[in-house]
Amino acid sequence: MHSIMIICPDNSLLKESERWLSKYGFQINTSQSFEQANKYYDLSAFDLMLVDQLAIEQLSDPANEIPSTPKHIVLDAKPSLSTGVNCMAEGAVYYLPLPTDTETLLKHVVNTLEQKDQEQSSQQLFDNTPSGPRLFAQPDREETLPLGTPGSGIIGQCPPMLELFSDMRKVAGTDVTVLIRGESGTGKELVAKALHNLSQRQKHAIISVNCAAIPENLIESELFGHEKGAFTGATAAHDGLIFAADKGTLFLDEIGELPLEAQARLLRVLQEGEIRRVGATQSTKVDIRLITATHRNLFEMVKNGQFREDLYYRLYVMELLLPPLRERDNDISILAEALLEKTCQKHNRPPLAYSRSFDKAIRAHHWPGNVRELENAIERAVILSPLDRLEAANLKLASQQSTTDLYNNKTQEEKSAALPQGTTLDDYFKHFVLTHQHKMTETQLAHSLGISRKSLWERRQKLAIPKKVTAER
Repeated sequence: MHSIMIICPDNSLLKESERWLSKYGFQINTSQSFEQANKYYDLSAFDLMLVDQLAIEQLSDPANEIPSTPKHIVLDAKPSLSTGVNCMAEGAVYYLPLPTDTETLLKHVVNTLEQKDQEQSSQQLFDNTPSGPRLFAQPDREETLPLGTPGSGIIGQCPPMLELFSDMRKVAGTDVTVLIRGESGTGKELVAKALHNLSQRQKHAIISVNCAAIPENLIESELFGHEKGAFTGATAAHDGLIFAADKGTLFLDEIGELPLEAQARLLRVLQEGEIRRVGATQSTKVDIRLITATHRNLFEMVKNGQFREDLYYRLYVMELLLPPLRERDNDISILAEALLEKTCQKHNRPPLAYSRSFDKAIRAHHWPGNVRELENAIERAVILSPLDRLEAANLKLASQQSTTDLYNNKTQEEKSAALPQGTTLDDYFKHFVLTHQHKMTETQLAHSLGISRKSLWERRQKLAIPKKVTAER
């Protein structure tokens, strides 16, 4: 964790940065002046100083001049060219105006800290002095951008996401088993990858497995491996995905879809730290950190006999909750704008302006498919819109269709499928399909829900949703 000293008077605008920098995982200390900072702290122990120009102007004793280490950034409520030149000449890495928006200041903070880390790494390359063993030595790791910023892979500034990031930072450095819960499309795999990248296992592999995507008769072989001849078609021995994750992280998405027999085998991995291939007589030791995810209520599945109770309590050590997109307030606009830029680059399109009308259409939608649905909608809009502007109608959202036309074309079965309050995601899915399948193809339904056609078919089977009936002529 990087430590930052903020030196500014109590009435300084820089004071506000203490709160949000702490939320990004930095260790923050503050002082009202250089005299106070030197009295109570060893400034050379900090990674960075953020200094209000007023604190520099108040320096009276030459003994309290700005130290050469650590690096510092100067911020000025009355910026001027001459002051900026002087600050840079005296060692400031950056000279910024006050107030400065959060994103700009964060970018400069991260850049400065990265420069410091690179300089330390370069120094270590030329330092050939042998060193003895170090107690409590930390493993070398790449520094990543703070959680919540675009560069970190997970974007979010709303309170539920900030709470999530705080929990992630606390558990990332441990080997505790983590259960990630959230609706489909909320980004559970991104959270798992972020936990791995922040952990001591980051130099080893993270193996991601979607338990719902592997046929039930093959899942044990894929996860645990098999011996040659263990079953028809097993022409060679196979290690399995758990063995591939040895020393690293195993991420099991949709853990609720894991068959009961495979659940028993997984329980042994967690209890004994070993796996046994299908058809093998001996076990193999493995060292993995397990992260699982589901959109289902595992406790209800335990009560219904669909999930092992002993495995449930093994998995339910640390739970991380991902909020649905509709509950993330301004994050929806931030995500949409970031996805727009990414999609334009993907399709080699010139940058398109994110307009108010486009944002209004984005914010008006319910987003049952969450971020995945948003990403698909943005891609449709970029492809279908003219080169010079973005048209909200090209999002092709279900909510943009005529409500009157939809109602007039409903069957009696669909009209009776009214959506009560407090419905589950499965209830909403069923209601959406029954309501719109007479006007949309299977591909359009899947796109609107932010899922693949295969997933749509699987959910139809699981929820017993009938397809539209074509009248006989």
